[in-house]
This record gives sequence, C-alpha cells and structure tokens, in this order.
Amino acid sequence: DGGGTLALTLSADEELRAAATAADADPLGALEQAGGQLAGWEVTRSDRPGGDIAVRLSTRFRDADELERVSRDLAEGLAAPELSPLGPMRLTVDDETVGLDGTADLRVSAAVAELGLTPARARARLADAVRLGVTARMPGAVLQTNADQRPDDRTVVWNIAAGQRRPLHVVAERPWTFARVMAYLTRSRGLVVVLAAVLLVVGVLAARAAARRARGGDYEAFARSAMRRSRSLRT
Repeated sequence: DGGGTLALTLSADEELRAAATAADADPLGALEQAGGQLAGWEVTRSDRPGGDIAVRLSTRFRDADELERVSRDLAEGLAAPELSPLGPMRLTVDDETVGLDGTADLRVSAAVAELGLTPARARARLADAVRLGVTARMPGAVLQTNADQRPDDRTVVWNIAAGQRRPLHVVAERPWTFARVMAYLTRSRGLVVVLAAVLLVVGVLAARAAARRARGGDYEAFARSAMRRSRSLRT
C-alpha cells in the first residue's frame, strides 16, 4: 500500500563524546530537542557508557505522497547554507514492484568561506568527521539498485563520501498482502462473477445428480419389494 517508516539516526563516536564532555556540552542535545518539536516524529536516544551515543528520529507514512512530504520536511530541517545532505524521497508503486528514489549529498557550498574554510578544507573535515549512510529496507526482494551493499535480499545501503552527490535508486518486488488481494478481486469483479457462476452451475449439477441417484435407489427398492410380494402370492 506504499506505507512505511522514515528514520534518521545521528551518532557521536567516543572521540566526539570526549571532546563534548570536556566542553561540558551535549553533542546531540540540539538534535534531540529539535526532534521533540516535530509533529508526528518519535525521538529515541541511546547512551552506552564510555561508548557511542545516538539520537533517532522516526515517523510513519501511509502512502507515497506522505513519504514525499515528510522526507521534504526532513531534508529542509537538515539543510544549511554550507551543506544539504538529503533530498526528498519519492516512492512509486505499481502492480508488480515498489520503487524508491532520492538523493544524498555531501558536497559543500561556497558558504563555508563564512566559517573561515576553503571548500577543499571543508571536504577534508567532512571526510574525517562525518559518515553518511542511507539504508532502505524494501517490502520484497530487491530487483534493481545502484546501492553499494546488499546485506540481505530486501535491504540496500548507500555510503556517501565527502564531496559526493549520489542518486538513490532501488526497485523491489511488491509482496502479496491481504489488502492487495482484496483490491485485485475488487478490480476483477467480472472474473469473480464468472467464477461464482461456474461454481453455482457445478453445484446445481451435483445436486441434480444426487437427486437422480436417490430416485434410482427408491425405484430399485420398490422393485425388489414387488418381486418378493409376487413370489409369496405364487406360493
């Protein structure tokens, strides 16, 4: 039906966490606070003592139009003058397949000059500090994709390097769900009516055959009884 979950996870490794602790700061606190203000988004945080911390934002979408809307909202929320890492996602669903398309971008703009950086230096910092990966878990087996990895037959992963802009594309089989079967039968009313008519005819024929067998059995019983009476009269 085109529904699913869109999620964003940001994590801070041990090095960043140590630097933030020394500065008495929370490296993901701003994201956690901002996520809590987004309508329809759920925010979860995981802290491992002495290890990574992560904040996950997630939301459900009902169909392709809603995915495009919430992914656009997410993309606009992440965008900055210096960097816009994600673009809106587009979902296409037909009778046989489900397709997902989007973009991921770690190119820096000329606005990094306002931070006292050249584009080359900004890219080097991104390469050292940022790991951007996009994972899509499809409802059926993947048929076509430009992803870097396939952990299993339904999951694909893109790894975006600093300075890259990558199109994201994956097509998978559309599974047969109960709702899809009912929709198919609704669209195929003529087939259902014909099938029902055939079953009705078969049922009528079977009933008539049973009735004939029953009548034949009654006649044979009557004939046997008459023959017995005739013999007794002769004796």
